[in-house]
Amino acid sequence: MPSLTTLWINKNKISNLPIIVEEIRCKFPNIKILSMMNNEAAPSYFNGGSLTQYIDYRQYVISQIPSLEVLDDTEVQEKERELARKTYRMQRIREGSKKRKELHH
Repeated sequence: MPSLTTLWINKNKISNLPIIVEEIRCKFPNIKILSMMNNEAAPSYFNGGSLTQYIDYRQYVISQIPSLEVLDDTEVQEKERELARKTYRMQRIREGSKKRKELHH
């Protein structure tokens, strides 16, 4: 189903964000519109998530699926995309340098 561009998986009891995002990225390389509202893995005001959790969720998904144009009911802005790339690239760098330090000790 690589030609699929829209995927609505609202209210599906999805709880592991990294796994579902990886599956979507691999199986649907042309995805443009993704909606995961009302899932544990997609925190928002509607399911008890904080604004910080919602922003982090959006940044993670956007950073991992660069083709996205709309996530849930909100268009992905270019500034948001840039911040998402920087945020998650920095986390990977920090994790990598931490591992290197552990190897040298």
